[in-house]
Amino acid sequence: MRATVVLATLGFVLPGISGAQDSAGQSPPQGVRFEFGATLNSVLSDTIDARKCKPGDTVKAKTSEDVMAGGIVVIPRGAKLVGHVTEAQPAAKAGEQARLGFVFDRADLKDGRQVPLHTAFYALAAPEGASDRNSSMGGFGGGFGGGSDAVGNMVSATSRSSSDDASPLGAGSARHEELKPSPGAIGGLNSKGTLFASSRGVFGLEDISLEPNTVPSSGSSVILADTRSVHLASGTRMLLSLDSGSKP
Repeated sequence: MRATVVLATLGFVLPGISGAQDSAGQSPPQGVRFEFGATLNSVLSDTIDARKCKPGDTVKAKTSEDVMAGGIVVIPRGAKLVGHVTEAQPAAKAGEQARLGFVFDRADLKDGRQVPLHTAFYALAAPEGASDRNSSMGGFGGGFGGGSDAVGNMVSATSRSSSDDASPLGAGSARHEELKPSPGAIGGLNSKGTLFASSRGVFGLEDISLEPNTVPSSGSSVILADTRSVHLASGTRMLLSLDSGSKP
């Protein structure tokens, strides 16, 4: 991940530039700014359902990759993301779409510091191993309960590789999951099981889509479902756009 870090008078001092060392008592990072188009792969920590949550409820996830700035890790892999639900609306009747929106407001680092964030969705993918479960069960067809909840019907998908997305793993250890892409989706999962930074759309989650944004480069803030509710299981993978600081 590329991010531009602006050093404020109070806050985040990069080792190797000033010679200062991190300390457990250091104040939270300040002045961290992300380049336009910066992304972050993360994994949802808890199941979330539009029928069971309300605006303001807490949403948590963990990062599945490092966010780098000039060779320095600003947000490490495994950091906790904390956010809130912005919208939760089950479908009121047949033919309507359920809606679920949430954003992440900050990353909590293990040393107690926090990085303010504002996020949107670029892509979603089913939890790791979902394609294996689907294969062993012979496929879900329309999903559990006749399709009442959005659960992935996962079959083939394609993935694009780029220099930014190259896996450090050897070719012999690469594992490619097969997840069905939503209409118009591009990209997919790399050999590390994370979404390519160029991915857009939904993979392996049947009847789920992202609400188009008037500014496509800004990602989407709302997840849609052609079923009674938007249901995302714990472990759902997310490619998020990154902006600096919280927004209303």
